[in-house]
Amino acid sequence: NYSLKTMVIDRHSPVPLYYQLQEWLIDQIESGTWRPGDMLPAERELQDQFELSRTTVRQAIQELENRGLVTRYRGRGTFVAKPKVGHSPLPSHSLADQLLSQGMTAGWVVLSADWVDVPADVAVRLQIEPEQQVYCLRRLRLANDEPIGYHIAYVSPEFAEAIDEEGLAKGGSLRYLRFEQDLAGNSAKRILEAIPAAAVMAELLDVEVGAPMLQIRRLVLSPDERPIEDFCGVYRGDRFQYHINDLGLSIRSK
Repeated sequence: NYSLKTMVIDRHSPVPLYYQLQEWLIDQIESGTWRPGDMLPAERELQDQFELSRTTVRQAIQELENRGLVTRYRGRGTFVAKPKVGHSPLPSHSLADQLLSQGMTAGWVVLSADWVDVPADVAVRLQIEPEQQVYCLRRLRLANDEPIGYHIAYVSPEFAEAIDEEGLAKGGSLRYLRFEQDLAGNSAKRILEAIPAAAVMAELLDVEVGAPMLQIRRLVLSPDERPIEDFCGVYRGDRFQYHINDLGLSIRSK
């Protein structure tokens, strides 16, 4: 329910036409006329209503996309972007807690929870023999019942014996189970990387193949520096922000 008759393009103004349209579109979003998830008028509709070229309309919409205000889906249209989830790596700040603090509901879908043969790279990080099995938990992280992230965690067999599998099956968090079992690591090493969405990940998280994603790898260590958990989380780039300070920050180019 939108009206395209509330703006007049000033063709004598030194302000570029695309910028006039861009600012009007932004005003519709910031004023709440168009809410997160609402579909914007089609490019053709904007062209006809304001007598603008296709290039001008596309430039205006591209600027909105660059600012993270809209999301374009091939074959579906352009939609007002939904708010991003902000997450801090502080141990006391779980993702679920931060979702709730931002007015969102937090949930998850357990995809699998079982003992598996350890992948070679995981065996190296957990410092275990390659023929051993590890406990593996795979699940989707939800915000307002929509998938925003995929988690896979491998727990060292030394610590996995203490895991409450029934609790995990009900959606429990390894983080809290570690604390309940007095297995909380006193440190964690993290690696953040931007990656494109592969086909399987795109289907799970409802994004297009190649969409920008944020991958976070985390190795949780016990107080005596023994590896507890090798974790990998992949999050939608249009829905997730990771907040860090610059203390001890290490940046490496690949």
